[in-house]
Amino acid sequence: MRTRVMAGLCVALVVMCLYMPQPCEAQYEALVASILGKLSGLWHSDTVDFMGHTCHIRRKPKFRKFKLYHEGKFWCPGWTHLEGNSRTKSRSGSTREATKDFVHKALQNKLITKNSADAWLKG
Repeated sequence: MRTRVMAGLCVALVVMCLYMPQPCEAQYEALVASILGKLSGLWHSDTVDFMGHTCHIRRKPKFRKFKLYHEGKFWCPGWTHLEGNSRTKSRSGSTREATKDFVHKALQNKLITKNSADAWLKG
């Protein structure tokens, strides 16, 4: 999917340069820098401390039916095989919902207690 997105952006960039007034080179550099800045913000990975365990969060873009969604994943290797997953239209919402999904699964599998989950979510 990433190759399609990048190919589409390259085609759009070429078309824009063809219809922009000359000189295009100065505008081209500013436009490319702006587009690359926006694209790089779509992917995100981080490590967090979750109740004394090292866990990972990942967010990546996904296109479905010509709409942009953000898929989130929260997992804690070395502690459990459980993963929290989400798909939302919001970048920050995807990581939040993935974390909630992980906590919900951990509660169901009795890895954590409701009190400790509430304390972590409030803190």
